[in-house]
Amino acid sequence: MFVYIWKHPNGVPFYVGATKDTRRTDPTGPSPRSAFCKTLVKEVGAHNVIVEVIKVTSLGEAQTLEAALIEKYGRITQGTGTLANIRKGGEGLETMPESAKEKARERMKANNPMHNPAIKAKAVERMNAPHIVARYSGENNPAKRPEVRKKIKEKWSDPEYRAARIAEKVGRPIHSEESKEKRRQRLLDPNNPMRESHKHLNSDPTIRAKRAAAKRTPEARAKTSAIMKEVWAKRKAASE
Repeated sequence: MFVYIWKHPNGVPFYVGATKDTRRTDPTGPSPRSAFCKTLVKEVGAHNVIVEVIKVTSLGEAQTLEAALIEKYGRITQGTGTLANIRKGGEGLETMPESAKEKARERMKANNPMHNPAIKAKAVERMNAPHIVARYSGENNPAKRPEVRKKIKEKWSDPEYRAARIAEKVGRPIHSEESKEKRRQRLLDPNNPMRESHKHLNSDPTIRAKRAAAKRTPEARAKTSAIMKEVWAKRKAASE
């Protein structure tokens, strides 16, 4: 958890916030903050903002410190100080209740423009345009830039960050039964092009040779053997 203070070049604070992500402390990044705060950042110049970041150990500590700093420096809207904060602080990091999450989810689904066939077709056409594909393919892929790869590698080398990302996945199902059924029905659809793809793959001598060679490797044979042994062991146990 982090509490941060944005200051004018002369050191006068004009915004106090709290966040779980250090990227939110950067005034040059995108932000959903109030229009008043955005106006001040624009006037000061994002690159001219002095940023003070205070690391705290818990959500409660972050909320308390944020509220205390806002109270200390005062708010412009209340005529008590120099901060562009609209609220008194300490409440912005509360976890959204499940009922509110569900309402937001349904609202986003109902208003999702990609559910409109015309808009979806237009978006697909644009993303498949040659100049767009060329912009993000091969060496143009941002993830292949040395500086980007270095940044990603440094991020994942942090034990705390890695442990947090693993904890988000362990013990949670990757796909819901509903999503599995939807994919299953798409594959069963007679008009699905994937139902005909095997005919092309098996009719291509080069592809067929590669697939056959891959199945004959020691690793592939060992894996197949292990799977078959496991299957037969389960069948044997079920019949006894």
